[in-house]
Amino acid sequence: EQRKEQEPKRPHIKKPLNAFMLYMKEMRANVVAECTLKESAAINQILGRRWHALSREEQAKYYELARKERQLHMQLYPGWSARDNYGKKKKRKREKLQESTSGTGPRMTAAYI
Repeated sequence: EQRKEQEPKRPHIKKPLNAFMLYMKEMRANVVAECTLKESAAINQILGRRWHALSREEQAKYYELARKERQLHMQLYPGWSARDNYGKKKKRKREKLQESTSGTGPRMTAAYI
């Protein structure tokens, strides 16, 4: 509880979408309407196959959109890095778990013996 007061909660900044993600975002509704499939994984597979079937010129549209999105992201969040958010939540959970299970240091397991 003390750490929550010390660490002001910053909003999570998402990575800018890449060309394929922009394509998926635009085409997902079409694929869902065409297919009876509801599983996200199956829809993603179809979208992946369609992406690879596109010509370089057709893909170029999405690469250009992704480039613009990256530029906008850099203007909105200068100095931001994907590494800033990566793994911090897991690390905090691990520390909290360790504090509650043992008073000092790491627990001894068969792997250490």
